[in-house]
Amino acid sequence: MMRNQQAQKSTTPIIARTLSFSHDGRGIARIDGKTTFITGALANETVSFNYTRKKRDFDEGRLEAVIAAATDRVEPDCPHYVVCGGCALQHLNAESQVLVKQKILLDMLTRIGHVTTRRILVPLTFESWHYRSKARLSVRYVEKKQAVLVGFREKHNPRYIADINRCLILHKAVDANLMSLRELIATLDGARDIAQIELAAGDDEVALIFRHLKPLTIADEKKLLNFAQTTQLRIFLQSGGPETVKLLHESLGSEELCYSLRAEGLRFKFHPNDFTQINLPLNQLMVQQALQLLALTPDDKVLDLFCGLGNFSYQ
Repeated sequence: MMRNQQAQKSTTPIIARTLSFSHDGRGIARIDGKTTFITGALANETVSFNYTRKKRDFDEGRLEAVIAAATDRVEPDCPHYVVCGGCALQHLNAESQVLVKQKILLDMLTRIGHVTTRRILVPLTFESWHYRSKARLSVRYVEKKQAVLVGFREKHNPRYIADINRCLILHKAVDANLMSLRELIATLDGARDIAQIELAAGDDEVALIFRHLKPLTIADEKKLLNFAQTTQLRIFLQSGGPETVKLLHESLGSEELCYSLRAEGLRFKFHPNDFTQINLPLNQLMVQQALQLLALTPDDKVLDLFCGLGNFSYQ
């Protein structure tokens, strides 16, 4: 324990050459024969870093500076990337991100599943930004700032919520209203009782589920309704477990959202707290490719073991 504490207080940068990349997005170096995971580093880079933790089998550190950068390193587009823990790979170009994730999957299939791949398809890709149709945002009223924070946990201090005013991976409708959402919650009588907001988006609708720890006042519900009508965001309330999720007001429309598989002419209805894929356009491409590979005939029977709505089947 003392050794870990001393490592966390260390301020003397260490220079190292990274050899590879971990499954959670950290550069891996070997220092004096010991594996060291460096947050913020990529593979094949010379970096300086500070130790944050030392353990018997491995050490951990945090990037201080890049001395010789990898060819696929890029400047993150998000101004909050250094602090916000919502993303881990923005300093790696989009094409390399896909290849890294593919390698991680193949390694896991070999090492954990003991599966040997016979054929590797070209990875499916779509837009790199504003793709998340599902997300869970933390909410906290900060007494010292007399303000509300809405977003993901901080990258290096998960106890805190990152102070962000936009998010490039969330659905555009939520990104555009993130500051308005913060300002709205700050005016509520129950501002301190809003614990989280869950995002769920369909083809044409975006729902926000407000998890509140105490009953909301009538005045607060009116403010939320006005916000919903102004922004066209469909607001739901959640007072307890998933079974308590309900539409704020009947004037906001149906309790269900929809997403389509356009090539198949199908529309799936789902509740905002149902499990769906987080990237709906990419999901369409995935289903199309699966059907092409299966080359089904009317006599075939398919068992869909997808643990959600039934992503490849329709009833």
